[in-house]
Amino acid sequence: MIGGNRVSMNLTIVGDEDRLLITAITSGGSQAMFFKINTFGEGSFLDQCIGAVESYMSRK
Repeated sequence: MIGGNRVSMNLTIVGDEDRLLITAITSGGSQAMFFKINTFGEGSFLDQCIGAVESYMSRK
């Protein structure tokens, strides 16, 4: 009833000298019949990206 979830992320990083522009877009899908809960997976995936970028930025 809830299974068949999937999530993806498109990550674009553009650099110009010492500046970086990072864009992350998550997308999810589900084949569930009753509960489409893929937004939890998308948010979790995006949180992982945010954590990695913040970790990188704190090293500078």
